[in-house]
Amino acid sequence: YLSQGLADVWALGWLAPAPLLWLAYGDTPRWQVLCASLAAFAAGQIYVAQCYWGQIPPSIIAPLVVALCVAFAVAVLLSGEALSRDSPWTALVLFPAAWTALEYGIDRISPHGSFGALGYAEVSFPAGIQVAALFGVYAVTFLMCLAASAIALVQRRRWAAGAAGIAVCLATLVFGFFRLAEPGGPRVSVSALADLDTRNLERREHTLASERAAAESYATSIGQLGDVRVVAIPEGALTMQANDQQAVLAPLAAAARAHQVLVLTGTFTPVPAQNRAFAFLPDGGVKIYAKRHLLLPFETEAPGRDAGVLGGGYGTQICKDMDFPRTVRGTAAQGVRLMIVPANDFGRDGWIHARMAIMRGVENGFAVLRSAFEGLETISDAQGRILARAPTDTAGMVTISAEVALGPGPTLYTRIGDVFPWTCAALALLLC
Repeated sequence: YLSQGLADVWALGWLAPAPLLWLAYGDTPRWQVLCASLAAFAAGQIYVAQCYWGQIPPSIIAPLVVALCVAFAVAVLLSGEALSRDSPWTALVLFPAAWTALEYGIDRISPHGSFGALGYAEVSFPAGIQVAALFGVYAVTFLMCLAASAIALVQRRRWAAGAAGIAVCLATLVFGFFRLAEPGGPRVSVSALADLDTRNLERREHTLASERAAAESYATSIGQLGDVRVVAIPEGALTMQANDQQAVLAPLAAAARAHQVLVLTGTFTPVPAQNRAFAFLPDGGVKIYAKRHLLLPFETEAPGRDAGVLGGGYGTQICKDMDFPRTVRGTAAQGVRLMIVPANDFGRDGWIHARMAIMRGVENGFAVLRSAFEGLETISDAQGRILARAPTDTAGMVTISAEVALGPGPTLYTRIGDVFPWTCAALALLLC
């Protein structure tokens, strides 16, 4: 709970499964290990209720939480059987392989993508997530579980296997620190804007005047940013009727040309329902991206199909799109070095959701500029380091700016995809 939830104590993520594995590696009856594992992981998921109770129906979140709890308990039980039936070396590897495979399997069928993956707990520790550039977030999950398994084996006096597991984790951290020390690419000045008051006023009035006034407010702020070259405005920041699109967005198009800025804003059109991002280029061009992953039943618009490549090393995704590694990887493969993300959070889940977007940047070698209503604005580099962040649940225009190094572009993970979790699945089946 402390590592995954609102407390964000990342160090505990490496230790949390160890007591349960210590139990499984002893003579405790298997039914007790099962009950303990289910109870422990369920307690760890309390943060989900804290974030979404009263905002999202339990029927949407509960199946994911139940699936994760059961999968975790199965992985712990398998590891205990491995030690009693085979060897410490099998037990060392089976828990991380089985849990990684099960976690990835849930991702493949869940409408929430990779939400809930253990690896996200380590985003606050950049050295611990650099392995994601090689094999994705599930490699981080694997290492966390490997560390816990190794610690439990040491506690059971299985010294050789335990020491080997700890050594692998330490070597990966050394790789992480070396990668953090590498020089960055060209730097660009970016900014995120969000004005919750303006959005709420616009939604209450629903007039062309209020919609255009919201756009003019953002355009005025853009003019005060100085030498900023890229600006992100949240998902659904401008609500407009289809016939009013040109009139509402004209102030942002003019600001982009006048100040030579790439301006990307989220928009919502009620009839027909469309959740889109408009990118206004400095040369007067416009590119449009439609959100591909919707939060049902709240979002009923038709999902988009295009990748979200803007050109010049820039790309965009909208909010929940960033929860799906395969979706983002397809866009990143086209040379994205800065991902611009308009988003909309649920208040308390601001950091929990933002760190998923940051992980996508590490996986695929791009910096992330993210602006979200009722959550966090963040600017992070391609190694996952936070350069600027601010909550957006306060009054008035919230602005953050930073110079961020463009990422190196497609990584090994971008190129090979989910080879690692599939390998874990094969290894787990073989060991079982």
